[in-house]
Amino acid sequence: MAISHNPVFNQSLQSGIDSLNQQQVDSEFQNITAAPMTIEGTASKVLGLFALVVLGAGATWFTGAFGLMFPAMLVGLGLGLWATFSKKVIPGLYYAYALVQGVFVGALSGVLEGMYPGIAQTAVVSTLATAGAMFAAYRMGWVKVDARFTRIMMFALIGYSVFALVNLGFAVFAGMSAYSSSFGWLIALVGVGLAAFTLNLDFEAIREGAANRWPKEMEWRAAFGLTASLIWLYVEIIRLLAIFNSQD
Repeated sequence: MAISHNPVFNQSLQSGIDSLNQQQVDSEFQNITAAPMTIEGTASKVLGLFALVVLGAGATWFTGAFGLMFPAMLVGLGLGLWATFSKKVIPGLYYAYALVQGVFVGALSGVLEGMYPGIAQTAVVSTLATAGAMFAAYRMGWVKVDARFTRIMMFALIGYSVFALVNLGFAVFAGMSAYSSSFGWLIALVGVGLAAFTLNLDFEAIREGAANRWPKEMEWRAAFGLTASLIWLYVEIIRLLAIFNSQD
């Protein structure tokens, strides 16, 4: 039996269907003829989302609305989960996420800046330097994003996420946090490492999507993922710096 390059046609042969459903044909034709995902398109969307993060952070910083930190954190978490698990690509959702997370970042930075002057600038520079180093390592092939790397990262991210939620619960209801312990700096350092290496997963997803001509709407998902990773990296870095400053 001949095998076609058309996956829908192949599936119809394997399932014993003599004729294709018209809706399947239309869907397949649209996938073939639609503009594909590109690295440039994804980059432009990352810049747009990042601009909203900066806007939200700057507005919160200069207005001193630091009381919005906790509400923005919760709303940002909800929007992030919605964007992650939604089957539909909703650009407005990603914009809202970036703006709310910017408010959270601005409030967090403002609070810690009042306690440890200069910490926000150091965190920004450190975040950009770390992200740049991770991109260089990825481009040079020093970090191999293969199935084993992805599997290890997934287990590590799930474990750290569970720990973060449990720790947040203790912090809110019991006034206790693992970051306040003598090993707090080590936990924060692990968070920085995970956030940094997660960027490599984002880089690989963008490269793979462009190479395999994924639908153009996937640029939004890739841009959202990279933006979320950069925000996480900044939060982990400024947390680590705060722990070190508190021990001086």
